[in-house]
Amino acid sequence: MKNLLPLFLLFLPLLTTAQTLPKDAISSYFSEYVDDQDFTVVYVSGKVFGLFKDANLDLEDLDEKEVEAVFEVVKDIQGIRALHTEHNAMARWKEAKKRIPTDKYELLFKVRTADGDNVEAFVQDEEAVISELFLLIGAQDNFAMLSFIGAVDLSKLADLQRAIEDN
Repeated sequence: MKNLLPLFLLFLPLLTTAQTLPKDAISSYFSEYVDDQDFTVVYVSGKVFGLFKDANLDLEDLDEKEVEAVFEVVKDIQGIRALHTEHNAMARWKEAKKRIPTDKYELLFKVRTADGDNVEAFVQDEEAVISELFLLIGAQDNFAMLSFIGAVDLSKLADLQRAIEDN
């Protein structure tokens, strides 16, 4: 027991750090830059998608099967967050690359152009259910982060695709 106390004190900073880590890639950036006038900020609550279903919208271009498939895909989205700026864009992109633990994500794709533009998409998923889709864009005059948080079931995306193809 006497030996456990120093061990516990050694790991205490790691435990408190783990509890304060954001649960998604954009959380710390979003809260840091939400009031910064250099940034365009977008936040869409997951509640919005539920309201659409209850709103009886006129979606005349979609049939009932397609509309239902769309709502099945988006019903578990908890939110969409986006940050964009043209100020110090490349420096912001480099900072984001250092701060975001991308090793906790699976890289979907990466694009780098000859003139230095960068686009990377990451995903966190478990057994065909995506919990976060994260996009990071960096260029000389453009920095953007986009994050979809929630549960997107890939089988429901397949149902949506079939519903659209049937028409």
